[in-house]
Amino acid sequence: MGFIVPWVFGFILYKKEPIIVLLIAPIGMTVAFILNDWGSNYFWQFKPTFRDLSLSALPLNIGFYPVLSSFLIYFKIKKKINTIILLLCFTLFTTGFEGIGLVLGKVEYFNGWNIIGTFISYLIAYFIIYGYYRSLVKHHILKN
Repeated sequence: MGFIVPWVFGFILYKKEPIIVLLIAPIGMTVAFILNDWGSNYFWQFKPTFRDLSLSALPLNIGFYPVLSSFLIYFKIKKKINTIILLLCFTLFTTGFEGIGLVLGKVEYFNGWNIIGTFISYLIAYFIIYGYYRSLVKHHILKN
């Protein structure tokens, strides 16, 4: 679910705007791997749990997060939405999605982690992705 369903939408976006997916999905994956590797060792765990804790987040790291990152930049470029509102909407959506996983028992928090920490971590991730996008614009690789 964390890989196949998002990439159905990611493929649709790719057909419309391949350059966005090709440039943004890798940074979305990279940020997801870094945060989830760190977080799954200290603050949260996705189910099912494997001996290698980072494997639980693998479908999300290579599916859900890079596709959402690509859509974030697509909406920024094509829909001209205010950046702060866009970042907050994506952060709230992703936090809400994880909150559902928490309620369903697919995510477990420990060491004092909570949904507010989750919100902040997603906001930071989306700011990093947005910063990368701004760098691509500055170097004339993507349009503003």
